[in-house]
Amino acid sequence: MAIERVISKRVLNPNGYWLLRFLPDATIRFVFLYGGSSSAKSYSVAQVFLMLTLFEGENHLVLRKVGASIEKTIYADFRAAIECIPVLRRCFRVMQHRIVCNINGARIDFSGLDDPEKIKGISQYKRVFLDELSEYDESDFKQIRKRLRGKEGQQIVAAWNPISEEHWVKKRLLDLETWHEVPMTLHIGVDIPPEYCRVKSVKLNEAKPVLNARSGEYETHPPDMALIQSTYLNNFWVVGSPDGTFGYYDAQCVADFERDRVHDPDYYQVYALGEWGHIRTGAEFFPSFSRAAVCGDFPYDPSLSVHVSMDSNVLPYVTATFWQKVYKPDDAQQVTQIGELPIESPDNSARRAAKVVAAKLREMGYTGRVYLHGDASGKAANTIDEQNRSFFDLVIDQLEKDGYEVEDLIGGKNPSVSMTGEFINAVWEGRVPGVSIRVDSGCTVSISDYQAVQKDENGNILKAKVTNPVSKQKYEPHGHITDCLRYVCHDLLLKQYTDFSMSRKRSLYSESEMRFFNPSGEYGYGRTLAYLMPNVEGRFVMAVVSSLGDSWHLVDAVVREVRGSDEITEAVTGVKADAYIVECQQSYFPMVRGLRSSLGNVSAMKMSADVKTRIKATADWIRERVCINPSLVGGDTEYSRFVSAMLDYSDTMPSDVGPSAVMSGIAKYVIRSGL
Repeated sequence: MAIERVISKRVLNPNGYWLLRFLPDATIRFVFLYGGSSSAKSYSVAQVFLMLTLFEGENHLVLRKVGASIEKTIYADFRAAIECIPVLRRCFRVMQHRIVCNINGARIDFSGLDDPEKIKGISQYKRVFLDELSEYDESDFKQIRKRLRGKEGQQIVAAWNPISEEHWVKKRLLDLETWHEVPMTLHIGVDIPPEYCRVKSVKLNEAKPVLNARSGEYETHPPDMALIQSTYLNNFWVVGSPDGTFGYYDAQCVADFERDRVHDPDYYQVYALGEWGHIRTGAEFFPSFSRAAVCGDFPYDPSLSVHVSMDSNVLPYVTATFWQKVYKPDDAQQVTQIGELPIESPDNSARRAAKVVAAKLREMGYTGRVYLHGDASGKAANTIDEQNRSFFDLVIDQLEKDGYEVEDLIGGKNPSVSMTGEFINAVWEGRVPGVSIRVDSGCTVSISDYQAVQKDENGNILKAKVTNPVSKQKYEPHGHITDCLRYVCHDLLLKQYTDFSMSRKRSLYSESEMRFFNPSGEYGYGRTLAYLMPNVEGRFVMAVVSSLGDSWHLVDAVVREVRGSDEITEAVTGVKADAYIVECQQSYFPMVRGLRSSLGNVSAMKMSADVKTRIKATADWIRERVCINPSLVGGDTEYSRFVSAMLDYSDTMPSDVGPSAVMSGIAKYVIRSGL
């Protein structure tokens, strides 16, 4: 097909020339256009589809994921292409969601995937254009591939912006192929000068052997995918034509891209450079994450221990991330992610996931102790297992069978979501002295999650669910790797995290309002009280306070998972106090009687019917009268968790009510007793 027969070169962009090269080629099944915005991807498809409808007399179908979006998007591009080319104005008439050729009766239909009848009848079309392919599900694309059959030279054309490296288009379509660059020389009846057909890149996939179903012999299947990448620099109606005689130089558009380069590099990466990346929404859970600042080449260091952080959700995968920590001069601490394992089906069970983790450790050459961090909910008894062992019980058992000694560092309750998020953001902003968190560039799934996970109105991770179109199972696509990051950073940087959380303004308490006492001082304490709640949200919580004048020093604290009355009794009898107050459910009264027989001054009260109101009512008393031991914050795990949870508490968003409930109980007891 000679270019003179098609149209004057003064109306085409480079994308248009490449489409005229690949679309008439019956060996090419797929033509993909991706890259930045303003590169004339969809408009070039509109121009060439109109030309081929006119010259070939074949029907074409244009699809979008949602039909309601067609009118103001791709349909408008086709109408504009007709108006800009005089010969096309004479040859086509525009109808409702259809364009018909007056010469041969061939048509271009427009539809959304929400019209199933169009998909059923797709075989009648020569070509199908999927506009904004990134909005489609993989199952949509598979259905279209299978239904477009029965006519020689049928093709699927698709265009999109590369918004996420983890998108199925990249992971499940493009990355499965081996690609080879095509030289920027083009002949479509006549030679097209390189400056008129130059785009960022053109690639063809590799030929492959295919079994002939009739002969039973393998044949060489030629390349059948063309991949065209372009940017705004390849649009003559943004930067002008190479010879300066046509097109248009849009100074405002160019300046706008330059503004993005300076102020929004992630957006510039995708929409200007046309490279795979992530677009910020303004509601990111990690707004401070910067690939350039955080990521780099950080391989496994054989001299350091390996920490594994896991999330027990099985969909879309069981998550395992690998970390190392190094102490730098001047007590600086560096936590580095060196690996990741999104463990998908069929290995997304506890034992099989543990085997995959062990294989990864062996691949590293690691033989030392494995320090395990993770989701506290994964320690709950598992009714699927005949011995009621938890997810992490099974993981640890399997890792030990594979020859690894495991140290379980998983807490009894997960740390505050919002506070750990704030802490990690502060580290990446350089606001936590002496601490850095790094990510190896090879952890692409993790990086995508850190970029994509969103924040809800309370500052927590937005747990939006999607439905698998095949299995119909609902799951959260993002946030699991982010949770692993939160768990391990909380554990490895506990002192810094606690210091940070204490410095943050809270609804009820903040560092500026809380009081501290010098742990090296010698105090003539008056009364010592031990106040405990055996079971509040599944945890045993106890605070020990000693009076000094009008003040009360928090001298000890316990926060741990409830394992039974015997363990609680042992912890309480190990504390020397003048009085023991137990706030509990009636089922714990026998335990109280046992404590009373051994300790003497033990009193019991029923659980408060409205703990939240009591906490709020006693907040001022706690701020004014209670002093905290700063040396135990960060030095003692349970004391740190008690104080951190108390400072995290908000009456509008309670995260861990136990410590605040115990302190409010102490306040109420002291006030009523006149102590």
